Amino acid sequence: MATDTHEHAHSHHITPIGHLFRVFISLTALMVGTIWWAQFALAHPEGALGLNRAGFSYLNNIVAMGIAVFKAYLVIQIFMGVKFASNAIKTYAILGFVWFTLMFIMFTDYGTRHWEAVKGWSKESPLAMPRADLPYEQSIPSREEILNQPHTESSHESGH
Repeated sequence: MATDTHEHAHSHHITPIGHLFRVFISLTALMVGTIWWAQFALAHPEGALGLNRAGFSYLNNIVAMGIAVFKAYLVIQIFMGVKFASNAIKTYAILGFVWFTLMFIMFTDYGTRHWEAVKGWSKESPLAMPRADLPYEQSIPSREEILNQPHTESSHESGH
């Protein structure tokens, strides 16, 4: 009985070593490009390429992030095998980045808020001090004022 070689064939794609080597060389070249661009930016702290300092800073960030995103794309597609995977795997890979983006936006919003103080929550907290730019806060009674109000029958009867 002859054994068929296709009987135990693998169901996953095997990337040729030459292709992996070309991707490795591309990643190395992009790393060298990132280092060169960072050195170029450090050598021109006043700005370069006819841009002022702020414009050059934005350009520096855009170039650095562009190179980083392309390197991540190569790693995910080739070394992690998403390029040769099923559509379900590709969908989950994309949804992971969508989820990360939404979480990043949410935590950025959360981290940049200036919290308003609530008068009476804590006497030790400097946030408990009334703010001059919020005049409505002066009319809000503190917790102690509410608890120390005399309890009358008329206020109790009005609740029924």
